[in-house]
Amino acid sequence: MSSRRWLLALSIVLLAVAVGAALITVPAAAKEGVRATLEQPVRLGAQAGQTIRVAWRLLDENGRRFGASGIYLRVSRCGRGPLMVPAAKHGHGRYVARVNMPQGGVRKLIVGLKGWRIIGKRTQRADVFFQFDPVLSRRCA
Repeated sequence: MSSRRWLLALSIVLLAVAVGAALITVPAAAKEGVRATLEQPVRLGAQAGQTIRVAWRLLDENGRRFGASGIYLRVSRCGRGPLMVPAAKHGHGRYVARVNMPQGGVRKLIVGLKGWRIIGKRTQRADVFFQFDPVLSRRCA
């Protein structure tokens, strides 16, 4: 192979690697600036045992809908560990979760997206969280 053809082949391979690397980083960057907005008010002070419906949209920093699988509602409970309540997808960027109000109440709601990180041969959970706008929280008694 002539040196000119070899340089052309090398250039094509390097370009393909650069494009591939750029495509891999786009999904991670696309999550930056995503926020959750409620579709209707939520009563965090509801009585224990009562089920509340939480409906929201995920929007990116430009106001475009953001959709993904693995979305859940992270429920911070007063005096206990958090719960992860799966969310049902209702169209691109719209989600609904039903939360059974725990004893002691709810301190905060936040949207989670299941994620994984691979370090060497080890796989770790690496979820991403999206804040509600405005923040959904209250003080525990």
